[in-house]
Amino acid sequence: MMRALCVQPLLSACLAMIAVGQGVLWWRVLYWYPQLPARFPIHFDFAGKPDGWANKSIATWFLLPVLSLVLIVFLGGIAIWLGVLVRTTPGIVNVPRKDLFLKLSIEGRMTVVAPTRVFLAWVLGLMAFLFVWIVEGTGRVAVHETAMLPSWPVFVFLAGVLGVLPIFYRRTGRMLECAARREGLLPPLERVG
Repeated sequence: MMRALCVQPLLSACLAMIAVGQGVLWWRVLYWYPQLPARFPIHFDFAGKPDGWANKSIATWFLLPVLSLVLIVFLGGIAIWLGVLVRTTPGIVNVPRKDLFLKLSIEGRMTVVAPTRVFLAWVLGLMAFLFVWIVEGTGRVAVHETAMLPSWPVFVFLAGVLGVLPIFYRRTGRMLECAARREGLLPPLERVG
């Protein structure tokens, strides 16, 4: 019960981040579209200077937010599918100490994969705001408010994904051990003192 309480607020926060990010993304896409010139940048080099252009069209400008929705459905579907796999075919779920994982009850296995589901939501939340940055920067460059799209937010995104990955991996291992101890598959920890 305690372990589930730790994960649920994180998942709720990540889902809120996704919703806010999507709302801001669509707001900025709708804001910038009427202001776009007939040709606008769609690609930027490593230095942030535009090096690819497209003619103004709804299909081109709205591609990024549509892609964002597709990724939310795809990765969200994986998170949901992970729960189904844990219940029906846990042998194909890739977790540390799989032999111990397979001996757990369904509730125990669901506890173990909870951090992975939170991680997927975290990545989607970060991605939504990365897309906001791309749309906002592209709009500003297109109307000549700025000359380039800075690349540092990409590194913040990567740090946000890769930097927390070891934390979620360790958390998954701890959840596995706690579930195994709770279900009597591992001996209880001895208290010192």
